[in-house]
Amino acid sequence: LMCSWMLSQRVEIFHQTVSDDRKSLGIGNPRDHSSRGPATYVTVHRGRVLEDGFTQLSSVPTRALKGLIRVKFVNEQGLDEAGIDELGVFKEFLEEIIKIAFDPGLNLFKVSSDGHIYPSPTSHIHDNHLALFEFVGKMLGKAVYEGIVMEIPFAVFFLNQLMGQQNSVLYSSLDELFSMDPELHKSLSYVKHCEDDVSDLCLSFSWDEDFMGKVRIV
Repeated sequence: LMCSWMLSQRVEIFHQTVSDDRKSLGIGNPRDHSSRGPATYVTVHRGRVLEDGFTQLSSVPTRALKGLIRVKFVNEQGLDEAGIDELGVFKEFLEEIIKIAFDPGLNLFKVSSDGHIYPSPTSHIHDNHLALFEFVGKMLGKAVYEGIVMEIPFAVFFLNQLMGQQNSVLYSSLDELFSMDPELHKSLSYVKHCEDDVSDLCLSFSWDEDFMGKVRIV
């Protein structure tokens, strides 16, 4: 009960912080488009939502990114799509961005055996992978700022890294390994507590990695 109360208090504080930030920037109510000042216009083709979004929004100033963003979709025939309202279309745009960016096939992120997401160690196949990560982070931040719920099941070890938990005296990378690779965690834990001569296990510090459909030993 106490945890629930603390969580609701934190949510209330966050909403108040966002509200104060809007007022300081002169943005206004997110549902009242007339009070949000100049809008940023984005044209997005259905076949390249992530690419068009990245090209047009990655360098937009913070204040403009917090303000109203009007999105116009262009269908596969090259015709403009009609939107119900700007906020609804923008929400769809955000959802499409997140869906594409977190698709393991793009190789920006990977999925653990239990379905949790973390940055792919081979994301460097994209020359601009760091810029893409920053853009995805901005889009998630925009969703939070607008009160749009995005259910992204990030892996615990990745969240702890973002929150700086590694600096804790109680931090153990081996404990967090379970959220990334339960089998590897089980094997290393066995080796750690093995009472026999470990050399008899004939182990090496290597693993099989699936890189673009090809398995290689690292």
